[in-house]
Amino acid sequence: MDSNDVSNLEKLLPLADKYGLAYVVSLVLLCIVIYFLRGIARGDLVPRELLDRSEEDRDRLQAILDKERADFMAPTLEVLQRLKVDHQTAQGGNAEDRGG
Repeated sequence: MDSNDVSNLEKLLPLADKYGLAYVVSLVLLCIVIYFLRGIARGDLVPRELLDRSEEDRDRLQAILDKERADFMAPTLEVLQRLKVDHQTAQGGNAEDRGG
């Protein structure tokens, strides 16, 4: 321990005696959590190359999911297009809705 740590400890001990150890420890832990959250938000705790790689993987997987979704929905879309054409033909080519 260097002299800076000892002086910080000397400042904290009267507070622990006055307010109780649990409050002081919770205040110190709260400061540590805020420090880590700030580091995560700024990107200090995650190396940039790992973040870039994970974003590339996410984009690649999203493209795969979009393709699978389009392939899965294609038959439904075809049925809806045929129903739309049949509906317009049944109305005699008149696209006006008669409220029926």
